[in-house]
Amino acid sequence: MSSSESSCGADGAVKTEPLLQKGPEQYGEIEEALGYTFSNREWLERALTHRSLHPKGNKSDYERLEFLGDAVLDLAIAHLLLEVHQEAREGDLSKMRAALVNTASLADIARRIGLGPFIRLSRGEFASGGSERPSILADVLEAVMGAIYRESGYNPALSVALKLFGDHIRDVTPRDPKTELQEVLHAKGKEAPQYLLECVEGPEHAPTFISVVLVDQKILGRGRGATKKASQQEAASEALTHYRSGSAETKSGDTTAPASGPKGT
Repeated sequence: MSSSESSCGADGAVKTEPLLQKGPEQYGEIEEALGYTFSNREWLERALTHRSLHPKGNKSDYERLEFLGDAVLDLAIAHLLLEVHQEAREGDLSKMRAALVNTASLADIARRIGLGPFIRLSRGEFASGGSERPSILADVLEAVMGAIYRESGYNPALSVALKLFGDHIRDVTPRDPKTELQEVLHAKGKEAPQYLLECVEGPEHAPTFISVVLVDQKILGRGRGATKKASQQEAASEALTHYRSGSAETKSGDTTAPASGPKGT
């Protein structure tokens, strides 16, 4: 019987088996991406196991590790932000942490390190696209951090957080680019920016969104991201760069709307 099928136990209850794209023999890929090797891979397997696999009340899924990992990530990112942004005030540090630790950003990291194919899901959850659902990807990444903490403590978890977030710790600002761009335009007496989805590249299970931002009908920024929101943030960041350099005032821009038609926010 394949791993995507169900079987009945001796008591007649249905036992759901995981439908996997990648299995335990390939866990080394995750460990390499994390920069951490599990002494006991049962921690990693549990962090990858969705509750859809087990009967109600069974605690061998990732949810308790996710609860722990959420707190571990918050602490680790706060720690790293304090070290890198030594002049930042508490309110700004909180905003920067929120910009780094949220469903969209955690899902992006989970995709980047290839967690999706390893998530242990029921047949139904897998068929509905669970392995690429941002909420599940983010939860699993938090669970993995919880697993590292349970096995080895805080310092290894901190090292993994630094590896995963990298330059984002240094580059994050208290205000997101979209908000900052809108404030800049308001101060200049201009209309609010318009965001259009230009195209979507890559496979259906792991798309890359490309968005543009228009100001006065001119394209001032273009961005790519694993989510529509992420691509818009990058486009806004590019537009801000033009304004700060002074080139936005003279930039002619491409005023042609994307072929797929406006899909703004």
